[in-house]
Amino acid sequence: MNGLYYTSTMTQKVLGIDYGTTRIGLAIARGPLAEPLTTVANDAETLIKIQKIVDHEQVEKIVIGLSENQMAVKTRAFAQQLELTTKLPIEFVDETLSSYEMHHKLINHKRSIKQGSIDHLVAAQLLQDWLDTQ
Repeated sequence: MNGLYYTSTMTQKVLGIDYGTTRIGLAIARGPLAEPLTTVANDAETLIKIQKIVDHEQVEKIVIGLSENQMAVKTRAFAQQLELTTKLPIEFVDETLSSYEMHHKLINHKRSIKQGSIDHLVAAQLLQDWLDTQ
């Protein structure tokens, strides 16, 4: 039974989201590995942009990183709007310090990357963490 569940979860297309008040990082899993997808501005068109990606990629589930305190409240509010828009199940994964950890990884690998372009990488890491627990 466990093997069947594992197989069906791995064939699901899952969208990973690193929510931010300015930018939102997106990642996709079409199998057992998460891939960075894109970063979108958090503006009046955000839900429309994400819905287009959901439709194009035929996403079946959404995983959103959840931080702490006030940011968690904002993330949950966004998730409610997204769930109404996409009609997809949403799960949360702990993302406390995930952006910090990604910066640290990039510095350790001597990569030069600007702040705005790591959100999709963080989303991929969050999604991969979720996949690894399934």
